[in-house]
Amino acid sequence: MSDVFAPLELFAGCKPDDLERIGRAVRRVRQVAEGEVICAAGDVADRWWVVTDGVADVTVDGLYMASIGPGESIGEMALLDGSPRAADVIAHTDMVLHEVDGAAFLDGLAQSPELALGLPRELAGRLRAANERARRPAPPPAAARSGQQARGTAPARVEFDPFAPGYFTDPSVQLGAIREAEPVHFNALTGGYLVTRYDDVHRLIRDRSLEASIEHAASTPTVDAEKQQARESPVGLMMVRRDGEDHLRLRRLVSKAFTPRAIGQLQHTAEVIAQRLLAEAAERDAIAVIADYALPLPVEVISTMLGLPPGDFDQLRSWSHDMAKVADPIYTPEEGEAALVAGQAMGAYLAEVIAYKRTHPGDDILSALIVAEEGGDRLSFDELMAQLVLLYVAGHETTVNLIGNGLTHVFERPDQLERWRLDPGLDSNAIEEVLRFDSPAQLARRIVASPTEVAGHTVPAGAVIWLGLAAANHDPRQWGPTADELDLARPGANEHVSFGGGAHHCLGAFLARMEGQVALPALIRRFPRMAPAYSEPAWAPRMLLRGVETLPVTLR
Repeated sequence: MSDVFAPLELFAGCKPDDLERIGRAVRRVRQVAEGEVICAAGDVADRWWVVTDGVADVTVDGLYMASIGPGESIGEMALLDGSPRAADVIAHTDMVLHEVDGAAFLDGLAQSPELALGLPRELAGRLRAANERARRPAPPPAAARSGQQARGTAPARVEFDPFAPGYFTDPSVQLGAIREAEPVHFNALTGGYLVTRYDDVHRLIRDRSLEASIEHAASTPTVDAEKQQARESPVGLMMVRRDGEDHLRLRRLVSKAFTPRAIGQLQHTAEVIAQRLLAEAAERDAIAVIADYALPLPVEVISTMLGLPPGDFDQLRSWSHDMAKVADPIYTPEEGEAALVAGQAMGAYLAEVIAYKRTHPGDDILSALIVAEEGGDRLSFDELMAQLVLLYVAGHETTVNLIGNGLTHVFERPDQLERWRLDPGLDSNAIEEVLRFDSPAQLARRIVASPTEVAGHTVPAGAVIWLGLAAANHDPRQWGPTADELDLARPGANEHVSFGGGAHHCLGAFLARMEGQVALPALIRRFPRMAPAYSEPAWAPRMLLRGVETLPVTLR
Protein backbone atom coordinates (compact mmCIF):
# COMPACT_ATOMS: atom_id res chain seq x y z
CA MET A 1 0.00 0.00 0.00
CA SER A 2 3.01 2.30 0.45
CA ASP A 3 3.17 2.86 -3.32
CA VAL A 4 -0.24 4.58 -3.14
CA PHE A 5 0.87 7.17 -0.57
CA ALA A 6 4.53 7.64 -1.51
CA PRO A 7 3.86 10.07 -4.42
CA LEU A 8 1.80 12.42 -2.20
CA GLU A 9 3.59 15.56 -1.05
CA LEU A 10 1.92 15.20 2.36
CA PHE A 11 4.08 12.14 3.02
CA ALA A 12 7.35 13.32 1.49
CA GLY A 13 10.18 11.95 3.61
CA CYS A 14 8.16 9.19 5.26
CA LYS A 15 9.70 5.74 5.58
CA PRO A 16 8.00 2.67 4.03
CA ASP A 17 6.97 1.42 7.49
CA ASP A 18 5.20 4.70 8.23
CA LEU A 19 3.42 4.58 4.87
CA GLU A 20 2.32 1.02 5.49
CA ARG A 21 0.93 2.04 8.88
CA ILE A 22 -1.06 4.82 7.25
CA GLY A 23 -2.04 2.50 4.42
CA ARG A 24 -3.85 0.23 6.85
CA ALA A 25 -6.45 2.99 7.08
CA VAL A 26 -7.57 2.31 3.49
CA ARG A 27 -11.07 0.91 3.78
CA ARG A 28 -11.73 0.07 0.13
CA VAL A 29 -10.90 0.68 -3.52
CA ARG A 30 -13.83 2.65 -4.89
CA GLN A 31 -15.04 2.71 -8.49
CA VAL A 32 -16.61 6.10 -9.25
CA ALA A 33 -18.72 6.81 -12.34
CA GLU A 34 -18.44 10.01 -14.35
CA GLY A 35 -20.66 12.70 -12.84
CA GLU A 36 -20.74 11.13 -9.36
CA VAL A 37 -20.26 13.49 -6.41
CA ILE A 38 -17.21 12.38 -4.42
CA CYS A 39 -17.74 14.98 -1.70
CA ALA A 40 -19.78 18.18 -1.35
CA ALA A 41 -19.24 21.51 0.35
CA GLY A 42 -20.47 21.40 3.95
CA ASP A 43 -20.09 17.62 4.32
CA VAL A 44 -18.51 16.29 7.49
CA ALA A 45 -14.94 15.21 6.73
CA ASP A 46 -14.57 11.63 7.94
CA ARG A 47 -12.60 10.15 5.02
CA TRP A 48 -10.39 11.13 2.08
CA TRP A 49 -9.29 9.61 -1.22
CA VAL A 50 -6.16 8.95 -3.30
CA VAL A 51 -6.75 9.01 -7.07
CA THR A 52 -5.44 5.95 -8.92
CA ASP A 53 -7.16 6.60 -12.24
CA GLY A 54 -9.43 9.25 -13.75
CA VAL A 55 -10.02 12.95 -13.12
CA ALA A 56 -12.30 14.99 -10.84
CA ASP A 57 -13.25 18.69 -10.99
CA VAL A 58 -13.23 20.95 -7.92
CA THR A 59 -15.78 23.77 -7.74
CA VAL A 60 -16.66 26.36 -5.09
CA ASP A 61 -20.13 27.91 -5.32
CA GLY A 62 -20.33 26.48 -8.85
CA LEU A 63 -17.08 28.15 -9.99
CA TYR A 64 -14.39 25.86 -11.39
CA MET A 65 -11.18 25.90 -9.34
CA ALA A 66 -9.02 22.94 -10.36
CA SER A 67 -8.84 19.33 -11.53
CA ILE A 68 -7.43 16.38 -9.58
CA GLY A 69 -5.94 13.31 -11.24
CA PRO A 70 -3.77 10.21 -10.67
CA GLY A 71 -1.18 10.58 -7.91
CA GLU A 72 -3.17 13.32 -6.17
CA SER A 73 -5.53 13.27 -3.20
CA ILE A 74 -9.01 14.54 -2.41
CA GLY A 75 -10.39 15.79 0.90
CA GLU A 76 -7.50 15.37 3.34
CA MET A 77 -7.30 19.08 4.17
CA ALA A 78 -10.75 19.27 5.72
CA LEU A 79 -10.00 16.11 7.70
CA LEU A 80 -6.69 17.46 9.00
CA ASP A 81 -8.07 20.76 10.26
CA GLY A 82 -11.37 19.34 11.47
CA SER A 83 -13.60 21.54 9.30
CA PRO A 84 -16.47 20.72 6.93
CA ARG A 85 -15.71 20.30 3.23
CA ALA A 86 -15.02 23.63 1.51
CA ALA A 87 -15.67 22.54 -2.09
CA ASP A 88 -17.63 20.19 -4.32
CA VAL A 89 -15.58 17.46 -6.00
CA ILE A 90 -17.28 15.67 -8.90
CA ALA A 91 -15.87 12.93 -11.12
CA HIS A 92 -15.16 14.32 -14.59
CA THR A 93 -14.41 10.81 -15.89
CA ASP A 94 -14.81 7.30 -14.53
CA MET A 95 -12.39 7.02 -11.61
CA VAL A 96 -10.64 4.55 -9.31
CA LEU A 97 -10.07 5.86 -5.75
CA HIS A 98 -8.45 4.46 -2.61
CA GLU A 99 -10.81 5.55 0.17
CA VAL A 100 -9.08 6.22 3.50
CA ASP A 101 -10.93 6.05 6.84
CA GLY A 102 -10.48 9.37 8.62
CA ALA A 103 -10.13 8.20 12.22
CA ALA A 104 -7.76 5.34 11.38
CA PHE A 105 -5.72 7.68 9.19
CA LEU A 106 -5.30 10.25 11.97
CA ASP A 107 -4.27 7.51 14.39
CA GLY A 108 -1.66 6.23 11.96
CA LEU A 109 -0.40 9.71 11.18
CA ALA A 110 0.00 10.52 14.86
CA GLN A 111 2.28 7.49 15.23
CA SER A 112 4.58 8.56 12.39
CA PRO A 113 7.81 10.10 13.73
CA GLU A 114 8.57 11.57 10.31
CA LEU A 115 5.55 13.78 10.07
CA ALA A 116 4.10 15.31 13.22
CA LEU A 117 0.37 15.86 13.00
CA GLY A 118 0.71 19.50 13.98
CA LEU A 119 2.50 20.37 10.74
CA PRO A 120 -0.23 19.24 8.32
CA ARG A 121 -2.85 20.82 10.60
CA GLU A 122 -1.06 24.14 10.36
CA LEU A 123 -0.61 23.75 6.61
CA ALA A 124 -4.27 22.85 6.16
CA GLY A 125 -5.36 25.91 8.12
CA ARG A 126 -3.23 28.19 6.01
CA LEU A 127 -4.49 26.70 2.78
CA ARG A 128 -8.09 26.96 3.95
CA ALA A 129 -7.60 30.62 4.90
CA ALA A 130 -6.11 31.33 1.48
CA ASN A 131 -9.02 29.54 -0.14
CA GLU A 132 -11.54 31.62 1.82
CA ARG A 133 -9.82 34.85 0.77
CA ALA A 134 -9.97 33.77 -2.87
CA ARG A 135 -13.68 32.99 -2.75
CA ARG A 136 -16.11 35.54 -4.12
CA PRO A 137 -19.84 35.91 -3.50
CA ALA A 138 -21.79 33.55 -5.70
CA PRO A 139 -23.43 35.26 -8.68
CA PRO A 140 -27.20 35.31 -8.91
CA PRO A 141 -28.54 31.87 -9.83
CA ALA A 142 -29.15 31.28 -13.50
CA ALA A 143 -32.70 30.90 -14.67
CA ALA A 144 -34.09 27.38 -14.45
CA ARG A 145 -33.00 25.15 -17.29
CA SER A 146 -35.71 23.89 -19.56
CA GLY A 147 -35.84 21.32 -22.26
CA GLN A 148 -39.15 22.64 -23.59
CA GLN A 149 -39.32 24.76 -26.72
CA ALA A 150 -41.57 27.78 -26.95
CA ARG A 151 -45.08 27.04 -28.16
CA GLY A 152 -45.97 27.87 -31.71
CA THR A 153 -44.76 26.97 -35.18
CA ALA A 154 -41.74 24.66 -35.26
CA PRO A 155 -38.53 26.38 -36.37
CA ALA A 156 -37.83 26.21 -40.09
CA ARG A 157 -35.14 23.78 -41.22
CA VAL A 158 -31.72 25.35 -41.73
CA GLU A 159 -29.10 23.59 -43.85
CA PHE A 160 -25.61 23.45 -42.37
CA ASP A 161 -23.43 25.61 -44.61
CA PRO A 162 -20.09 26.89 -43.32
CA PHE A 163 -19.67 28.88 -46.55
CA ALA A 164 -22.74 31.00 -45.85
CA PRO A 165 -21.99 34.70 -45.22
CA GLY A 166 -21.25 35.36 -41.56
CA TYR A 167 -20.75 31.74 -40.53
CA PHE A 168 -17.11 32.07 -39.49
CA THR A 169 -17.83 35.37 -37.74
CA ASP A 170 -20.32 33.65 -35.42
CA PRO A 171 -21.10 29.96 -36.04
CA SER A 172 -23.49 29.89 -33.07
CA VAL A 173 -26.18 31.69 -35.10
CA GLN A 174 -26.50 28.98 -37.75
CA LEU A 175 -25.74 26.12 -35.37
CA GLY A 176 -28.34 27.41 -32.91
CA ALA A 177 -30.99 27.50 -35.62
CA ILE A 178 -30.15 23.91 -36.59
CA ARG A 179 -30.20 22.81 -32.95
CA GLU A 180 -33.69 24.18 -32.41
CA ALA A 181 -35.08 22.89 -35.70
CA GLU A 182 -33.86 19.29 -35.60
CA PRO A 183 -31.70 17.39 -33.10
CA VAL A 184 -30.18 15.18 -35.82
CA HIS A 185 -29.35 17.02 -39.03
CA PHE A 186 -28.28 15.15 -42.16
CA ASN A 187 -25.98 17.33 -44.20
CA ALA A 188 -25.32 16.61 -47.87
CA LEU A 189 -22.16 18.73 -47.87
CA THR A 190 -20.27 16.37 -45.55
CA GLY A 191 -22.42 13.30 -46.09
CA GLY A 192 -22.78 12.94 -42.31
CA TYR A 193 -25.18 13.55 -39.45
CA LEU A 194 -24.75 16.65 -37.28
CA VAL A 195 -25.88 16.32 -33.62
CA THR A 196 -26.17 19.62 -31.76
CA ARG A 197 -28.07 19.27 -28.46
CA TYR A 198 -26.09 19.04 -25.22
CA ASP A 199 -27.59 15.84 -23.79
CA ASP A 200 -27.13 13.98 -27.09
CA VAL A 201 -23.57 15.21 -27.63
CA HIS A 202 -22.63 14.55 -24.00
CA ARG A 203 -23.91 10.95 -24.27
CA LEU A 204 -22.53 10.13 -27.70
CA ILE A 205 -19.06 11.53 -27.05
CA ARG A 206 -18.79 8.89 -24.31
CA ASP A 207 -20.45 6.05 -26.23
CA ARG A 208 -17.81 3.34 -26.71
CA SER A 209 -19.88 1.67 -29.43
CA LEU A 210 -19.03 4.59 -31.72
CA GLU A 211 -15.67 4.41 -33.47
CA ALA A 212 -12.92 6.82 -34.42
CA SER A 213 -11.33 4.93 -37.31
CA ILE A 214 -12.47 6.20 -40.72
CA GLU A 215 -11.86 2.75 -42.22
CA HIS A 216 -15.26 1.58 -40.97
CA ALA A 217 -17.20 4.46 -42.53
CA ALA A 218 -19.43 4.02 -45.57
CA SER A 219 -18.13 5.59 -48.77
CA THR A 220 -18.82 9.29 -49.40
CA PRO A 221 -16.59 11.84 -51.16
CA THR A 222 -15.47 13.23 -47.79
CA VAL A 223 -14.84 9.80 -46.29
CA ASP A 224 -12.96 8.60 -49.38
CA ALA A 225 -10.75 11.68 -49.30
CA GLU A 226 -9.86 11.06 -45.65
CA LYS A 227 -9.13 7.39 -46.30
CA GLN A 228 -6.73 8.43 -49.06
CA GLN A 229 -5.13 10.98 -46.75
CA ALA A 230 -4.69 8.32 -44.05
CA ARG A 231 -2.86 6.07 -46.52
CA GLU A 232 -0.47 8.88 -47.51
CA SER A 233 0.24 10.42 -44.10
CA PRO A 234 0.52 9.52 -40.39
CA VAL A 235 -3.12 10.50 -39.74
CA GLY A 236 -4.50 6.95 -39.76
CA LEU A 237 -1.98 5.78 -37.12
CA MET A 238 -2.67 8.61 -34.66
CA MET A 239 -4.30 7.53 -31.42
CA VAL A 240 -7.28 9.83 -32.03
CA ARG A 241 -8.07 7.73 -35.11
CA ARG A 242 -7.69 4.32 -33.45
CA ASP A 243 -10.14 2.25 -31.45
CA GLY A 244 -10.21 -0.35 -28.70
CA GLU A 245 -6.94 -1.88 -27.49
CA ASP A 246 -4.87 -0.11 -30.15
CA HIS A 247 -6.10 3.26 -28.89
CA LEU A 248 -5.57 2.36 -25.23
CA ARG A 249 -2.07 1.05 -25.89
CA LEU A 250 -0.99 4.24 -27.63
CA ARG A 251 -2.68 6.52 -25.11
CA ARG A 252 -1.11 4.72 -22.14
CA LEU A 253 2.37 5.44 -23.45
CA VAL A 254 1.95 9.23 -23.17
CA SER A 255 -0.89 9.78 -20.71
CA LYS A 256 1.34 10.13 -17.61
CA ALA A 257 2.86 13.29 -19.07
CA PHE A 258 -0.59 14.94 -19.32
CA THR A 259 -2.15 14.30 -15.88
CA PRO A 260 -3.15 17.34 -13.78
CA ARG A 261 -0.18 16.68 -11.48
CA ALA A 262 2.33 16.45 -14.33
CA ILE A 263 0.96 19.58 -15.98
CA GLY A 264 1.06 21.40 -12.64
CA GLN A 265 4.78 20.76 -12.52
CA LEU A 266 5.10 22.46 -15.91
CA GLN A 267 3.28 25.59 -14.81
CA HIS A 268 6.44 27.37 -13.66
CA THR A 269 8.00 26.76 -17.08
CA ALA A 270 4.94 28.29 -18.77
CA GLU A 271 5.01 31.26 -16.38
CA VAL A 272 8.67 31.96 -17.12
CA ILE A 273 8.01 31.86 -20.86
CA ALA A 274 4.97 34.13 -20.51
CA GLN A 275 6.86 36.69 -18.43
CA ARG A 276 9.72 36.75 -20.93
CA LEU A 277 7.31 37.31 -23.83
CA LEU A 278 5.46 40.02 -21.90
CA ALA A 279 8.73 41.77 -21.03
CA GLU A 280 9.63 41.80 -24.73
CA ALA A 281 6.18 43.15 -25.56
CA ALA A 282 6.50 45.92 -22.95
CA GLU A 283 9.29 47.47 -25.01
CA ARG A 284 6.79 48.22 -27.79
CA ASP A 285 3.58 50.19 -28.13
CA ALA A 286 1.78 47.45 -30.06
CA ILE A 287 2.07 43.71 -30.67
CA ALA A 288 0.45 40.96 -32.70
CA VAL A 289 -0.94 38.78 -29.91
CA ILE A 290 -1.09 35.55 -31.92
CA ALA A 291 2.40 35.77 -33.43
CA ASP A 292 4.13 37.41 -30.47
CA TYR A 293 2.48 35.68 -27.50
CA ALA A 294 -0.35 33.18 -28.00
CA LEU A 295 1.68 31.03 -30.40
CA PRO A 296 5.23 31.09 -28.94
CA LEU A 297 4.14 30.14 -25.43
CA PRO A 298 2.44 26.77 -26.15
CA VAL A 299 4.90 25.95 -28.95
CA GLU A 300 7.81 26.29 -26.53
CA VAL A 301 6.02 24.27 -23.86
CA ILE A 302 5.07 21.34 -26.10
CA SER A 303 8.48 21.37 -27.78
CA THR A 304 10.10 21.16 -24.35
CA MET A 305 7.79 18.30 -23.35
CA LEU A 306 8.64 16.41 -26.55
CA GLY A 307 12.34 17.21 -26.33
CA LEU A 308 12.54 18.98 -29.71
CA PRO A 309 15.42 21.40 -30.42
CA PRO A 310 14.44 24.99 -29.51
CA GLY A 311 15.95 26.49 -32.67
CA ASP A 312 13.47 24.64 -34.88
CA PHE A 313 10.23 26.07 -33.45
CA ASP A 314 9.41 28.30 -36.43
CA GLN A 315 9.84 25.56 -39.01
CA LEU A 316 7.83 23.10 -36.95
CA ARG A 317 5.03 25.64 -36.57
CA SER A 318 4.92 26.24 -40.33
CA TRP A 319 4.55 22.54 -41.04
CA SER A 320 1.97 22.19 -38.27
CA HIS A 321 -0.09 25.07 -39.64
CA ASP A 322 -0.32 23.43 -43.07
CA MET A 323 -1.15 20.02 -41.64
CA ALA A 324 -3.88 21.31 -39.34
CA LYS A 325 -5.93 22.59 -42.28
CA VAL A 326 -6.80 19.07 -43.43
CA ALA A 327 -8.35 18.30 -40.04
CA ASP A 328 -11.44 20.00 -41.47
CA PRO A 329 -13.88 17.72 -43.29
CA ILE A 330 -13.66 20.07 -46.29
CA TYR A 331 -10.46 21.54 -47.67
CA THR A 332 -9.12 22.60 -51.08
CA PRO A 333 -6.86 20.41 -53.24
CA GLU A 334 -4.11 22.98 -52.73
CA GLU A 335 -4.44 22.70 -48.94
CA GLY A 336 -4.36 18.92 -49.20
CA GLU A 337 -1.17 19.01 -51.26
CA ALA A 338 0.45 21.51 -48.89
CA ALA A 339 -0.44 19.30 -45.93
CA LEU A 340 1.06 16.25 -47.63
CA VAL A 341 4.31 18.08 -48.38
CA ALA A 342 4.45 19.45 -44.82
CA GLY A 343 3.81 16.00 -43.37
CA GLN A 344 6.62 14.49 -45.41
CA ALA A 345 9.02 17.27 -44.41
CA MET A 346 8.09 17.03 -40.75
CA GLY A 347 8.42 13.25 -40.91
CA ALA A 348 11.96 13.49 -42.31
CA TYR A 349 12.88 16.01 -39.62
CA LEU A 350 11.45 13.87 -36.81
CA ALA A 351 13.26 10.80 -38.13
CA GLU A 352 16.54 12.66 -37.60
CA VAL A 353 15.51 13.75 -34.11
CA ILE A 354 14.51 10.16 -33.23
CA ALA A 355 17.87 8.86 -34.45
CA TYR A 356 19.65 11.38 -32.22
CA LYS A 357 17.45 10.61 -29.21
CA ARG A 358 18.20 6.91 -29.45
CA THR A 359 21.77 7.62 -28.39
CA HIS A 360 21.10 10.82 -26.41
CA PRO A 361 17.88 10.18 -24.46
CA GLY A 362 16.44 12.86 -22.21
CA ASP A 363 13.64 13.38 -19.72
CA ASP A 364 10.99 13.98 -22.37
CA ILE A 365 8.05 12.28 -24.05
CA LEU A 366 9.95 11.42 -27.23
CA SER A 367 12.68 9.58 -25.31
CA ALA A 368 10.02 7.70 -23.36
CA LEU A 369 8.24 6.67 -26.56
CA ILE A 370 11.50 5.44 -28.07
CA VAL A 371 12.16 3.29 -25.01
CA ALA A 372 8.64 1.92 -25.25
CA GLU A 373 9.17 1.06 -28.90
CA GLU A 374 12.46 -0.72 -28.24
CA GLY A 375 11.01 -2.39 -25.15
CA GLY A 376 8.66 -4.44 -27.29
CA ASP A 377 5.45 -2.55 -26.54
CA ARG A 378 4.39 -3.05 -30.17
CA LEU A 379 4.99 0.62 -31.01
CA SER A 380 6.25 0.63 -34.57
CA PHE A 381 8.40 3.40 -36.03
CA ASP A 382 5.45 4.67 -38.09
CA GLU A 383 3.25 4.72 -34.97
CA LEU A 384 5.94 6.61 -33.10
CA MET A 385 6.09 9.20 -35.88
CA ALA A 386 2.30 9.53 -35.97
CA GLN A 387 2.00 10.16 -32.23
CA LEU A 388 4.75 12.79 -32.32
CA VAL A 389 3.01 14.69 -35.11
CA LEU A 390 -0.31 14.47 -33.27
CA LEU A 391 1.14 15.61 -29.94
CA TYR A 392 2.97 18.51 -31.51
CA VAL A 393 0.07 19.80 -33.59
CA ALA A 394 -2.64 19.23 -30.98
CA GLY A 395 -0.33 20.34 -28.18
CA HIS A 396 -0.41 23.97 -29.21
CA GLU A 397 -3.27 24.55 -31.69
CA THR A 398 -5.95 24.42 -28.98
CA THR A 399 -4.10 26.82 -26.69
CA VAL A 400 -3.41 29.35 -29.45
CA ASN A 401 -7.13 29.44 -30.23
CA LEU A 402 -8.12 29.54 -26.56
CA ILE A 403 -5.96 32.61 -25.95
CA GLY A 404 -6.97 34.37 -29.16
CA ASN A 405 -10.68 33.60 -28.84
CA GLY A 406 -10.77 34.59 -25.19
CA LEU A 407 -9.08 37.94 -25.70
CA THR A 408 -11.22 38.72 -28.75
CA HIS A 409 -14.45 38.12 -26.84
CA VAL A 410 -13.54 40.06 -23.70
CA PHE A 411 -12.48 42.99 -25.90
CA GLU A 412 -16.08 43.00 -27.13
CA ARG A 413 -17.33 42.99 -23.52
CA PRO A 414 -15.34 45.59 -21.55
CA ASP A 415 -17.29 44.92 -18.36
CA GLN A 416 -16.19 41.28 -18.39
CA LEU A 417 -12.60 42.23 -19.20
CA GLU A 418 -12.42 44.68 -16.29
CA ARG A 419 -14.07 42.23 -13.91
CA TRP A 420 -11.52 39.57 -14.81
CA ARG A 421 -8.58 41.95 -14.59
CA LEU A 422 -9.53 42.99 -11.04
CA ASP A 423 -10.45 39.53 -9.72
CA PRO A 424 -7.75 36.80 -9.79
CA GLY A 425 -10.27 34.50 -8.11
CA LEU A 426 -12.01 34.22 -11.49
CA ASP A 427 -8.97 32.97 -13.42
CA SER A 428 -9.81 29.24 -13.48
CA ASN A 429 -13.54 29.64 -14.07
CA ALA A 430 -13.00 32.35 -16.70
CA ILE A 431 -10.97 29.92 -18.81
CA GLU A 432 -13.76 27.34 -18.55
CA GLU A 433 -16.32 29.92 -19.66
CA VAL A 434 -14.17 30.99 -22.61
CA LEU A 435 -13.87 27.32 -23.59
CA ARG A 436 -17.65 26.96 -23.35
CA PHE A 437 -18.50 30.17 -25.14
CA ASP A 438 -16.23 29.63 -28.15
CA SER A 439 -14.79 26.15 -28.27
CA PRO A 440 -11.38 25.90 -29.99
CA ALA A 441 -12.56 22.55 -31.41
CA GLN A 442 -16.04 23.00 -32.84
CA LEU A 443 -16.79 19.41 -33.91
CA ALA A 444 -15.82 15.85 -33.05
CA ARG A 445 -16.27 13.00 -35.50
CA ARG A 446 -17.40 9.45 -34.81
CA ILE A 447 -18.34 6.46 -36.99
CA VAL A 448 -21.51 4.45 -36.27
CA ALA A 449 -20.62 0.75 -36.07
CA SER A 450 -24.26 -0.41 -35.85
CA PRO A 451 -27.60 1.41 -36.22
CA THR A 452 -27.83 3.94 -33.38
CA GLU A 453 -30.84 5.80 -31.99
CA VAL A 454 -30.33 9.54 -31.42
CA ALA A 455 -33.28 11.68 -30.26
CA GLY A 456 -35.78 9.37 -31.95
CA HIS A 457 -33.80 9.11 -35.22
CA THR A 458 -31.98 6.01 -36.42
CA VAL A 459 -28.49 6.71 -37.74
CA PRO A 460 -27.42 3.84 -40.04
CA ALA A 461 -24.29 1.73 -39.63
CA GLY A 462 -21.26 3.18 -41.38
CA ALA A 463 -22.55 6.73 -41.11
CA VAL A 464 -20.39 9.59 -39.91
CA ILE A 465 -21.71 11.51 -36.90
CA TRP A 466 -20.43 15.04 -36.35
CA LEU A 467 -20.85 15.94 -32.69
CA GLY A 468 -21.48 19.66 -32.46
CA LEU A 469 -19.37 20.57 -29.42
CA ALA A 470 -19.80 24.31 -29.96
CA ALA A 471 -23.55 24.00 -30.57
CA ALA A 472 -24.01 21.88 -27.44
CA ASN A 473 -22.11 24.46 -25.40
CA HIS A 474 -24.78 27.04 -26.29
CA ASP A 475 -27.81 24.81 -25.74
CA PRO A 476 -30.32 26.66 -23.52
CA ARG A 477 -31.59 23.30 -22.30
CA GLN A 478 -28.29 23.02 -20.42
CA TRP A 479 -27.20 26.63 -19.94
CA GLY A 480 -30.53 28.44 -19.60
CA PRO A 481 -31.57 31.68 -21.33
CA THR A 482 -28.05 33.15 -20.96
CA ALA A 483 -26.47 30.39 -23.05
CA ASP A 484 -25.39 32.85 -25.76
CA GLU A 485 -23.85 35.27 -23.26
CA LEU A 486 -20.28 35.32 -21.94
CA ASP A 487 -20.31 35.25 -18.14
CA LEU A 488 -16.86 34.65 -16.66
CA ALA A 489 -18.45 33.86 -13.27
CA ARG A 490 -20.95 31.35 -14.72
CA PRO A 491 -21.62 28.48 -12.28
CA GLY A 492 -21.00 25.11 -13.91
CA ALA A 493 -18.99 26.54 -16.80
CA ASN A 494 -16.69 23.51 -16.60
CA GLU A 495 -19.57 21.25 -17.73
CA HIS A 496 -18.79 22.22 -21.33
CA VAL A 497 -17.93 19.51 -23.87
CA SER A 498 -15.11 21.39 -25.59
CA PHE A 499 -12.58 18.66 -24.74
CA GLY A 500 -14.86 15.80 -25.75
CA GLY A 501 -15.20 12.92 -23.32
CA GLY A 502 -15.01 9.19 -22.82
CA ALA A 503 -12.14 7.13 -24.17
CA HIS A 504 -11.10 9.93 -26.54
CA HIS A 505 -11.28 12.78 -24.02
CA CYS A 506 -8.68 15.32 -25.13
CA LEU A 507 -5.31 14.22 -23.75
CA GLY A 508 -4.07 17.81 -23.71
CA ALA A 509 -7.07 19.29 -21.86
CA PHE A 510 -5.12 20.04 -18.68
CA LEU A 511 -2.19 21.44 -20.64
CA ALA A 512 -4.48 23.84 -22.52
CA ARG A 513 -6.23 24.86 -19.29
CA MET A 514 -2.95 25.53 -17.51
CA GLU A 515 -1.51 27.55 -20.39
CA GLY A 516 -4.72 29.56 -20.69
CA GLN A 517 -4.74 30.27 -16.96
CA VAL A 518 -1.13 31.44 -17.21
CA ALA A 519 -1.33 33.41 -20.46
CA LEU A 520 -4.57 35.38 -20.42
CA PRO A 521 -4.57 36.73 -16.83
CA ALA A 522 -0.90 37.72 -17.11
CA LEU A 523 -1.56 39.56 -20.38
CA ILE A 524 -4.63 41.52 -19.32
CA ARG A 525 -3.07 42.55 -16.00
CA ARG A 526 0.33 43.48 -17.42
CA PHE A 527 -1.30 45.82 -19.94
CA PRO A 528 -4.50 47.26 -18.41
CA ARG A 529 -4.83 49.79 -21.27
CA MET A 530 -4.50 47.18 -24.01
CA ALA A 531 -7.03 47.68 -26.83
CA PRO A 532 -7.78 46.00 -30.17
CA ALA A 533 -6.12 47.53 -33.21
CA TYR A 534 -8.58 46.12 -35.76
CA SER A 535 -12.09 46.87 -36.89
CA GLU A 536 -13.30 43.25 -37.13
CA PRO A 537 -11.75 40.02 -35.80
CA ALA A 538 -9.89 38.01 -38.44
CA TRP A 539 -11.51 34.59 -37.93
CA ALA A 540 -9.85 31.72 -39.79
CA PRO A 541 -12.25 30.08 -42.30
CA ARG A 542 -12.15 26.63 -40.69
CA MET A 543 -15.00 24.37 -39.61
CA LEU A 544 -13.23 22.27 -36.99
CA LEU A 545 -10.51 24.36 -35.32
CA ARG A 546 -11.81 27.86 -34.58
CA GLY A 547 -9.55 30.81 -33.93
CA VAL A 548 -8.46 34.24 -35.09
CA GLU A 549 -5.56 34.32 -37.54
CA THR A 550 -4.26 37.71 -36.42
CA LEU A 551 -4.90 39.80 -33.32
CA PRO A 552 -3.10 43.18 -33.39
CA VAL A 553 -3.40 45.27 -30.21
CA THR A 554 -2.09 48.52 -28.80
CA LEU A 555 -0.61 48.33 -25.32
CA ARG A 556 -0.74 51.94 -24.12
